[in-house]
Formats: sequence, structure tokens, C-alpha cells
Amino acid sequence: MIKAKLQSAVKEAMKAKNKVRLDAIRGALSAMQYEAMEKKVDELGDDQCLSVLQREIKKRKEEADFALQAKREDLITNLKVEISTLEEFLPAQLSAADLEKTLLDLKANTPGLNMGAAMKLLREKLPGQFDGKVASEVAKRVFG
Repeated sequence: MIKAKLQSAVKEAMKAKNKVRLDAIRGALSAMQYEAMEKKVDELGDDQCLSVLQREIKKRKEEADFALQAKREDLITNLKVEISTLEEFLPAQLSAADLEKTLLDLKANTPGLNMGAAMKLLREKLPGQFDGKVASEVAKRVFG
């Protein structure tokens, strides 16, 4: 599903002659293909595609941080466009407040739940719907 959306977005970006968008989508598709080859499977599932997309977004965010330190405005602009392009294909992201509510519900419904187990449940229950860094900070507050 996600891969099909990316492939149709490649065609749209080619028609629109949007090189930055095209490069971002092609990079994500390439990463998915590489992941499938490494795992020796024909097709990745949607959850695996989501994790590849998140990894690609994370790479670009780190790259943008380095570009910011190097004062490379041209790179920063392109990376921001690439990040926003790839984020279009992720499911709606939960806010910190929503994550906190979900974690509090998990804690209340599961006695003896620790932070690690809660994060695992969160990843299973809401794949690709949150930023791991934000979730970790919220979990630290909830589980203290």
C-alpha cells in the first residue's frame, strides 16, 4: 500500500518536474528495495515500509542538523522539502498529549508494566504513528 503510493508519487513528481520531491521518493523506494534484498523477501509489509520511511526521515533530519551547523542554507531547504515529502506517506502522527494519554491507559490497564514493555506495546499498537524520541520522553515522565 505505502510502496504503491510512493510509486504513483514518483510518476506525479516526474510529470511536475519536481526534482527534490522525486529524489526523496526514489531514495525511500531504493531503501525499501535494499531492505527487502537484505531480508531476502520479495515485498516488504506495510509495517516494514513504515520503519524504512521513518529511518529515511531520521537520516534527513540528522543531515539537516549538520547542514545547519555548516551554514549550508541550500542543503537545509532541500532537506526540509524531502522530509515533508516523506512525512506525507506516514500515518497521522500522535501528539505528546495523545501519547501520554495512551501510555497512562496502558499503565492503568496493565499492572506491573515497565517503560520498556510499554514502549514495545506502543510500537505494536500504533506503528508509525509517533516519533520514538518524543514517546521515550513521555514514557520517562509517565513511568518516572
